[in-house]
Amino acid sequence: MDAIQMLLNRRSCRSYTKEQISDETLKIIIDCGLAAPSAMNEQTVKIVVVQEPEKVKFLSELNDKIWQKHTDPFYGAPTVCLILAPKNTEDIKESHKLNQVKDGSLVIGAMQDAAYALGVGSCWINRCKEMLELPEGKKVLEELGLPNYFGIGCVILGMPDKKLGEKKIKEGRVIRY
Repeated sequence: MDAIQMLLNRRSCRSYTKEQISDETLKIIIDCGLAAPSAMNEQTVKIVVVQEPEKVKFLSELNDKIWQKHTDPFYGAPTVCLILAPKNTEDIKESHKLNQVKDGSLVIGAMQDAAYALGVGSCWINRCKEMLELPEGKKVLEELGLPNYFGIGCVILGMPDKKLGEKKIKEGRVIRY
């Protein structure tokens, strides 16, 4: 897929089949996220991939504790990726302490672009930071050996169960100075 067309047409997907994406496709999406720019090339962002249905369900319920819509905030996607960055601890360079969210956001964007280019649906899901601050979320970070990390966002991935609509770009968002 042409890069410009991909960037102009990528859409978020909020409806998935139960089909799991292949390991090869997932690896490409993750590699694209890891290749995203990072401040001073520090590359501190980590990606936690969750595909086990029980764990996806657990994280969905945890996310909904914050969202409080009593529905699946992951829209049935079979893969959930937690995008994590290090907290401002003493081992983080002073010059990097303002960049974790920016770096994580670039990872998420690159993953979504790669997913679209490969025909995989994706969506950025908020509340990752808040859900990992809950006691159950802190336990997850402990289990992963990442207690000094915080959530930037969740990227859900899966096969779209319908064709995504046409992207409409709002007018009047560019101002020349």
